Amino acid sequence: MDLKSLKELMRFVEKSQFVEFEYKDEEIQIILKKKEAFVAENVLPQPQAIVVEQEKPKEEPKTEEKQVKQTQEDPSLVEIKSPMVATFYRAPSPTSPPYVEVGDEVKKGDVLCILEAMKIMNELEAEFPCRIEKILVENAQKVEYDQPLFLVKRLD
Repeated sequence: MDLKSLKELMRFVEKSQFVEFEYKDEEIQIILKKKEAFVAENVLPQPQAIVVEQEKPKEEPKTEEKQVKQTQEDPSLVEIKSPMVATFYRAPSPTSPPYVEVGDEVKKGDVLCILEAMKIMNELEAEFPCRIEKILVENAQKVEYDQPLFLVKRLD
C-alpha cells in the first residue's frame, strides 16, 4: 500500500462513523481507530519519506473566535501537520544540527524533520518551496495525527 492510498484510507475512516477499521493483506496489517490511535504491523524497518499534502485554506463561516484568530495570524501562512502519531525530532541525531531553523528557505523535497513511529524513522519532506516562519513543537516531543508542526510561508 502506498502512502497516498494510506492517507486516503485515514481520511475515509476519520470522516466515517467507524470506530475501528482493519485492513490486512500478505505484506501489511493496518488498524485505524478513532481518537487518532494508529497501529500498523509488519511495516518494513527502514526510513521512509513522507510527503505532506497541504490543501489551500477554505473559507469557513466566521464566528467571533475565528475572526480574532484570523486577524491575529497571517493568512498567508500554511500549517504543515503531522501525518501520524509519532515523536518529533528536528535533527537526524542528537549531535547533528537541525534540518531547518526559523527563517530557512526550503525547496520541495527538503527534509523538515523526522517522525519516529514504532522505532521507524520517517523523514517529513516539504511538498512545496517555503520559508519556515515558526516551529510549533519541541525536539523529542510526542505529536498527534494532524497536529501542526510548522508554520511556513509558500514561496511558489
